[in-house]
Amino acid sequence: MTVPVPSVLLRRLGWCAVVVGLVALSTAGCVRLLEPRTSDATYYLLDGASPPDTAATPPPSTDPTGLRIGLQSPRLAPYLDETRLVTRHGPNAVAFSEFHRWGETLDRGIGRTVARTLEARPGIRSVDGVPWPRGATFDYLLRLHVLSFEGVGPRPPGPDADDDAPPPDGHAQMTVQWTLRRPGADTVLVQETTHHRTEDWRVTDYEGLVARLSRGLHVLADDVGTHLQALHRP
Repeated sequence: MTVPVPSVLLRRLGWCAVVVGLVALSTAGCVRLLEPRTSDATYYLLDGASPPDTAATPPPSTDPTGLRIGLQSPRLAPYLDETRLVTRHGPNAVAFSEFHRWGETLDRGIGRTVARTLEARPGIRSVDGVPWPRGATFDYLLRLHVLSFEGVGPRPPGPDADDDAPPPDGHAQMTVQWTLRRPGADTVLVQETTHHRTEDWRVTDYEGLVARLSRGLHVLADDVGTHLQALHRP
């Protein structure tokens, strides 16, 4: 028995429609899978705002006779060289927060904050980070080696913890080794280590942790500025 040609054509067209529909659905599904997902992480910047118990950072000095400082790229301890905020739980245990992250590379944030704070001191004309402009000249070069920059305390309460119980307290700590030398010279003029520790940090308060770490960088900049004044004293 011979099947009429129109029936064969209709059957083929029907199968083609099914195949096209399946391809369209598959493509739509792939497109949805490739769409960026909203992140649950919170991102932080150092020195984004002055802590409530400190004055706002004053504008940079405009003294044309002030010192020009070249800030080399801060060097980080390897465990700090990433975007997640770090907390320490005991002498050897560290944790990296998936939902609390730096909004920029940590070395850049530290360099920017130190430069901004140091520039505000009397007698400092400018503090420039790398890359330096072609032909830039400096009175001193500053190098930072960040050894610790984290919160320290017990682990945050788990999901089964009592909601009415306050989170445990810890502290924020910063340790930075730093040197000053003249451009083109290997002799180190100043080699110091600045430690800063702030108590009363709730282990779930990451915004408070960032504010305390920013405060430590202000202390570091003050230490550097004091030594620069001593070096440049007539």
